[in-house]
Amino acid sequence: MFAVVALVMALLAAFPTTKIGQSLHRLLVEQTARRLNRITPGRTVFYMALGVAGLILFGLFEAEGLRLFSLFAPEMILWFGMFDVALFLDVFILAAALGATARFRAMRAALVEGVRQVGASLRLRPTARPRAPKARPVRADKAGSADPDPGWAVFA
Repeated sequence: MFAVVALVMALLAAFPTTKIGQSLHRLLVEQTARRLNRITPGRTVFYMALGVAGLILFGLFEAEGLRLFSLFAPEMILWFGMFDVALFLDVFILAAALGATARFRAMRAALVEGVRQVGASLRLRPTARPRAPKARPVRADKAGSADPDPGWAVFA
């Protein structure tokens, strides 16, 4: 295999102006450069996440994790290739913006409610009119009882 790659590289370097050199240049350099230019940051993140998922599965389940990863990775890549990553990133950014807007609205409503409650507690309330104290009925002393005082009974 190395010999074939070395031969191709030697032909490309030795004969750049011939038809073989130009076709090798188109095939190996230009097409590769075009494909690399089509890589978006979202795809890079996706492939990195796919690699991390493979490492996690390998770490958790060892050989069985690699088998599981090898089963779902090709379908995941093909499915993901049908959609542009930018679409998913736009959806996630839109969801984050809507969530932040909802939180700001909830925070604003809570702030308005708090200010309203503080304002309601600080408003002057009508106070009750002062009342004259009621006179308590005075008890008349009872006539002396026939029983002796229990405090003095201890000494007797």
